[in-house]
Amino acid sequence: MKYLNTLALILLIVSCQTKSNDFIIKKNQVGKLTDTTTVARMKQLYQNDSIVKLTHGESAFEPYDEYVIIDKNTKKALLVVVPQKMNDEQSPLKHVEIKSAEFKTEKGVGLDSNFGQLKKQHKIGRIDETLKYIVVFIDDLNATVSIPKDVIPLNAQHNATIKIDETLIPDNAKIKDFIVFLNE
Repeated sequence: MKYLNTLALILLIVSCQTKSNDFIIKKNQVGKLTDTTTVARMKQLYQNDSIVKLTHGESAFEPYDEYVIIDKNTKKALLVVVPQKMNDEQSPLKHVEIKSAEFKTEKGVGLDSNFGQLKKQHKIGRIDETLKYIVVFIDDLNATVSIPKDVIPLNAQHNATIKIDETLIPDNAKIKDFIVFLNE
């Protein structure tokens, strides 16, 4: 009986670790995907979920493939994956956009976190801005998060002479997008 209890405990621990690793964000890894994962391997890893391939035509950048991984149970997007090469099953993955709040860094930061939690737990690199967003580079994850620009003071939103830095972003500003770069 003691053997069965020990075996059950080991199986429970391994099961819990696997489940949590399925939703981990760290440098060179998002859940089951790493910097060595190919498109073919990604399809195997998420074979029980739905994978939708979208090919984006020429725009300001090169055309690219995008794979949306949709959870089989909730029918909600988990990840959006972009490989390095189009139409190549052996292509490594370029970057992964996180779409589900289930994914968290080892320090507990995810899509449902705010800027204050992010800067407390991770090393902030440079901060850039686009027309609508503030893009925060997270050095220790090789990742970026986007925060809506309307959270910063109005005088800084459209003034090119004011450099956006951590002090202008309120701690309660919500993360909009979270992208991890695997091979970029």
